[in-house]
Amino acid sequence: MYGSHKIPQQRLPLSKKTKKWREECVDAFINLSKFGLSERRNYLKTLYDYYNGEIDEQDYKYVLKPYGRTRENFPSKLRNYNILKPIIDLLLGEKAKRPLNFTVAVKNGDAISLKEEAKKQTLIAAIQKMFAQQMVAQSDPDAGAESQLDPNQLPKQILEQFETSYVDDRAIKGQHAINYIIQNEEVYDKLQKLFFHFLVSGECYTEKGVRRGEPFYDVLNPLDIDFDKDPDIDFVEDGDWAIVRKFAHASTIIDQFGEYLSDAQILELENPQQTSVDSYLLYRAEASGADDNIYRNRLVECVTVYWKSRKRIGFVSYMDPTTGAVEEFETPEGYRMPSEMKELGGKVTYEWVNEVWKGTKIDGRFFVDINPVSNQRLSLDNPSRCKLPVNGRKYSDINSNNVSIVSLGIPYQLNYNIFKYRMELAIARSKDIIAQFDINMIPKKWDMDKFMYYVEGTGIAWVDYNKEGMQLSPQHQSVLDMSIKTIGQYISLLESIQVEWEKISGVNRQRQGSIGQYEGKGSSQQAIVQSSHITEDIFRKFANFEQRELQGLLDYSKEAWLTGKKGMYVMPDSTMQYVDIDSMKHMESEYGVFVSDAGVDIEKLKQAKGLAQAMIQNGTPASEVLDMFDTDNFAGIKSKIKKAEKARQELEQAQQQAQQQAQQQQAQIQQMGIQQQGIDKEKDRQLEIELALIAAESRNSESQDSMKMQDMIKKHEQKDRELDIKEQELAQKMNQSPEQ
Repeated sequence: MYGSHKIPQQRLPLSKKTKKWREECVDAFINLSKFGLSERRNYLKTLYDYYNGEIDEQDYKYVLKPYGRTRENFPSKLRNYNILKPIIDLLLGEKAKRPLNFTVAVKNGDAISLKEEAKKQTLIAAIQKMFAQQMVAQSDPDAGAESQLDPNQLPKQILEQFETSYVDDRAIKGQHAINYIIQNEEVYDKLQKLFFHFLVSGECYTEKGVRRGEPFYDVLNPLDIDFDKDPDIDFVEDGDWAIVRKFAHASTIIDQFGEYLSDAQILELENPQQTSVDSYLLYRAEASGADDNIYRNRLVECVTVYWKSRKRIGFVSYMDPTTGAVEEFETPEGYRMPSEMKELGGKVTYEWVNEVWKGTKIDGRFFVDINPVSNQRLSLDNPSRCKLPVNGRKYSDINSNNVSIVSLGIPYQLNYNIFKYRMELAIARSKDIIAQFDINMIPKKWDMDKFMYYVEGTGIAWVDYNKEGMQLSPQHQSVLDMSIKTIGQYISLLESIQVEWEKISGVNRQRQGSIGQYEGKGSSQQAIVQSSHITEDIFRKFANFEQRELQGLLDYSKEAWLTGKKGMYVMPDSTMQYVDIDSMKHMESEYGVFVSDAGVDIEKLKQAKGLAQAMIQNGTPASEVLDMFDTDNFAGIKSKIKKAEKARQELEQAQQQAQQQAQQQQAQIQQMGIQQQGIDKEKDRQLEIELALIAAESRNSESQDSMKMQDMIKKHEQKDRELDIKEQELAQKMNQSPEQ
C-alpha cells in the first residue's frame, strides 16, 4: 500500500500481466503523484520567480501593511533589485567554459586477453623487423650500416610505447558513438540548461531512450516530474519509479506516439478533455493577468510512468563435453530444456529479478505502449540491477529538505529590497538645510517672487527694517536642517547584505571582477581561489550526473543501432570524423564512461597554454603551438606537446646527421684531392722518365741493350695506363660524393 493507492502485485508471470493489469499499474502510480496540488511544485516555481525578479507581495506584507492597511500615495514603491541573478549567471558562464572531458573504456572480460594478444603481435612484428635488418647487414655491409637499429624501436621501448598508446578498438568505436550523439542531440546546450535548473531549483532531470531508431535526450522541467527512491540513493535512475507529465499539442503527441494511436484516437486529440491551466505556459500567463490564453488552451496532458516490476528468469547450467567445465546461460520464463542438454547434466534454476516497465496515459483516457523497456541497461554481474530511463539528482537533500543556491539567497534578496524601500522613503523625506525668514521681512514694494529671485540669484536677502508699523528683530531668523542622517547607514546595510550573500554563495566580488583600489594582485587572486573552493562542490556533483548521462546515452545507442550505424560529425578543429559502428560488436561491448575533474583540468590547461611563448622562443613552430589551443583537455595538450617535442628531436637528429655527412664528404674530398696530387706527381715523374727513355733510345738505337730499352718502355706505358685508370676512378667518386 502506498497511502490510499494500492499498487498491483508485481511478482507475476508475463502471461498474467494482462491489459487490465497494465492499465491499473499506470493509474496507480499516477494517483500517487498529485502534480496540481503539490506544494513542492509551487515552491519550485517560486524559486524561478525569484531568479527572474518577480515580486510576491505576500513576502513583504509586514512591511507594506504594518498596521493591517495599505497606505495610498506613499512617496516610495517596493521594487526588486535583483542580487540573485548575477551570481547564478556567473556560475552558468563558468560552467559553459569548463571542458567536458570524458573517456570511453571497455569493461568486457576479454579486454585484458585482447590487449595481451595485441602486445604479443606488436613485439613479434618488431623482432621480425630487427631480424630482417640483421640479415641485410650480413649480406651487404654498406646497406647494413645505413639501416642501423633505432634505439627507440628496441623491445623494451616498444613495450613502453604500447602501454601508453594502446586503446581497444571497441573503445574507439564507443568514443565515436558518444561524440556523434553529443553533436546530434545538442547535448552540450542541454547540459547547460540542466545546470541552470540545478542552480535555481537544486534539481535537474532528464529522460533518455530510443525514438524513431535514434537515441533521444530530453531535459525535463523539475515542476513536472515525481519519483520515489531509497533515501541513500543519489540518482533517480536507481530509484523505484518515476513519472513525467508534459503538456503538448496534438501534433507533438502524434509525432512521439503516432505508431501506438488509432485513427479514432488521433481524431479525438483535436478536442482534448484534460486541458489544464496548471501547465507551465498557461500558469505563467494566468499569473500575469493575461487570461486570453484560456481560449488557446489546446494542450494535451501526457503522463509517462516508469516503474520496476518483477520477472522470472532461469539459469541453465551444464557440463561442456569438450572442456569439462560447467557452463551457464540465462533463459527467459517458460524455457524447455532439450534432451541433449539433459544428457549433459543440465538443470534450470529460476529467480525473480527486477524489470523496468513503462506506460503512457494521454489526455486522461488513452493508454499506449505499456510494455517492458527494451533496453534494461542490466549489469553483467547482477541481472536484477536495472535503471530507469529517467535520471536526475538533487543538490543537498541529506536528512533535510533540499536547498539550492537561489533558495539560500532568498532571505538576502528580501532584506535587500526592504532596505532599498526604506532608503527610498528616507530620501523622499530628506530635505536640504533651510533658512527661516519672517514673511514681514520682504520689502514693502516687493512681492514674494522678486524676493526669492534676489535670494537665489545673488545670495542676499534684502530686508526693510523700517517697514511701516512693523518692529522686526534679527533674532527671528534661524536655520532648519531637514536632511535625514540615516541614508548613509542604509547604504552600509545594503553593502553588508551583499557581502553576506556573496559569502554564502561562494562568489565574492573579486570573482565577479570587482577589485578594490587598495587590493594587491596576490590578495585578489587568493580571494578568487578561496571562492572557487566553495563552489567546486556544485560542479563536482553535476559532473557525476554528466557521467551517468553519457553512460546512459551510450547504452541506449545499442538498442537504436541494431543494424549498425554510419554517420559523421565535426571535430572542434573543423575536421570531419566518420562513424562506422558494427552492430554485433557494439551490442556485445560493455562500455564505461569516465569524466575527469574539470576544475583540475582548467588549472592544468592554463599552465600548459602559458608555455606557448616559451615554446615559440625555443624553436617550436607557431602552427603547432596554435594547434594546442584547439584542445579542451589536458591529456590532448600533453599529447600534442609530446608530439611537438618528438618532431623537434627528429629534426635535430636529422640536422646532426646532415652535418656529419657534410663533414664526412668534406674529409673525403680532401682525401681525394691528396690522392689526385699524388697521381699528378707520379705522372710528372713518369713524363720525365719517358723523355729520358726517348733520348736514350735515340742514342742507343743500334746498341746491344736495345732489347732492355724496349722492356722499360712497355713497363712505363703500363704504368701510365694504371695512373689513367686511377684518375678516372677518383673523378667518378668525386662526381658521386655530393649525391650521397
